[in-house]
Amino acid sequence: MLPEIYEITYCSVASPDLSAEDIDDILQEAEKRNGENNVTGCLLYHHQEFIQILEGEEARVKTIYDKIARDRRHIAAAVLAEGKKEKRTFESWNMAYQELTDTEAQQLTQKLFIGNFVTFSKLAEKDTIPVMLFWDSARELLERKE
Repeated sequence: MLPEIYEITYCSVASPDLSAEDIDDILQEAEKRNGENNVTGCLLYHHQEFIQILEGEEARVKTIYDKIARDRRHIAAAVLAEGKKEKRTFESWNMAYQELTDTEAQQLTQKLFIGNFVTFSKLAEKDTIPVMLFWDSARELLERKE
């Protein structure tokens, strides 16, 4: 049986004075630290915003995230999701990195919306307040286009 992998996904906003050299430093530090701790992951950057996933043994991932959350090179770090999974998504990378173009960011947003929409539709088998709010929001979006 394979060991369970723990993951944390978080987002944050880059400090206003963050430079390209700062990002290089972040990546070098992450590559070293993650390698020493058998942690893998991916960091995406777009218009002063970060989103990152960290994968590995739970205590090590949480320790690394705690250190990241206190880093002054970004603000407003917020965990989006965390939990256990069977295998790593970024098994070959101690720290993959991509600065997204506007087109790439838009494509990811569209895929996320479609994925969330499909998941939500499977859960929405009966009228509940969240289901009604969701469809009211969808209707409002359509009405704005008219």
